[in-house]
Amino acid sequence: MPIRRSHAKSRHGCSSCRRRRVKCDEARPVCKNCRTRKDENTCVYSTSGPFVFAEDAPGSPRKAPQKSKSSRSGSGSGSDRSPQALWGPFAGSNDLVEAPVINMQHMQLELQWIKHTHKLFARSEETRKVWEFLVLQEAFHAPFLMHGIIALSALHCSNEHGDLQRAEWLSAAVAHKSTALSMFWEHLNDITESNAKAMMSFAGIALAFSFASALICPQPEDGPTLRSLIDVFVLARGVQAVVNAASEFLHQSTFAPLFDIASPEVTIPVETLQAFDRLEELNDRCYELSAEHNIQSYKQVIGSLRDLVCFTYAEPTSLTLAAGWAIRLSHHYLEELNNRTPFALVVLAHYCVFLHRARHNWCIGSWGYAVFEEINLVLDPGWKSHIGWVTSEIILR
Repeated sequence: MPIRRSHAKSRHGCSSCRRRRVKCDEARPVCKNCRTRKDENTCVYSTSGPFVFAEDAPGSPRKAPQKSKSSRSGSGSGSDRSPQALWGPFAGSNDLVEAPVINMQHMQLELQWIKHTHKLFARSEETRKVWEFLVLQEAFHAPFLMHGIIALSALHCSNEHGDLQRAEWLSAAVAHKSTALSMFWEHLNDITESNAKAMMSFAGIALAFSFASALICPQPEDGPTLRSLIDVFVLARGVQAVVNAASEFLHQSTFAPLFDIASPEVTIPVETLQAFDRLEELNDRCYELSAEHNIQSYKQVIGSLRDLVCFTYAEPTSLTLAAGWAIRLSHHYLEELNNRTPFALVVLAHYCVFLHRARHNWCIGSWGYAVFEEINLVLDPGWKSHIGWVTSEIILR
């Protein structure tokens, strides 16, 4: 009887060679044996090919791999090596190592910032890019800013989700806000070029957080009120203080687009322009009646508001006017508001018109309406005649 030549088993050979028990060269789509026998139609493979990371079938015997010439020389190919060997020096030992924890909530909130929340501060494509990328980049080196970003993003999520998830997001927002503030205060008296951009960014985020968080306070006295709006204005002055501390550096940095406040081309209604004209005339009359009336301070306050209304008419939900006017307020005007000076309240009532126009911004909501109602209760009847336009814009529309 002739002795059959021995051969290595072909584990991935075609079905025809395996049935005939001959060595298959595993050439695809047709192996050499089937081409020679002209049996192309029967050359079928049961797998798409050998896999480097495939394990042996359960119960099948394991053979020690035969070394090729290249493996003997110490330069084996990847297919001759075990999965562990492919990791090289990172393979490590079989000792149990505690897996690093990934905080999925933080990652979700950072994604929320990138996709949505940062747009709150944008008034152009250039400023949007600063808030989306550069501010986040600063946060990697300033933990207080990262906590601020996460806090505001969590507050944003609480506004978008139902009651079941709202409590979870609010809890995260408050926790990160508290942590951020405690870190921020430590740097407030030491503003340098290395932290100026992070400090300015956080101050802006804190301002937006103050507007938004008041809308969800369970106690009415903590919600949108005249008192709480004055507190927001005091905080806003802190933003200007941070900018002033490193003004030259910030204006020449990658944050420069934030200071390029080009007015959008938009038509402002005649009624609005006339309302500002009446405010300026009333300012002149107040000075004529009392030399103690600070006419110049009020000119600056009214002029700043007039300059910013174009942003609201260009984009009603923009935060530019709400925050921008607050940042520009003088210490004198804040004192006048604290004292409930009638003319100061009349000017503030005009500001409420534009807050009300921005009410669909999740940070602003009912601020304009709520504060105007309180002003309307505080003012004497003689002063109410100076807020007729305000009433028509907020109450009658």
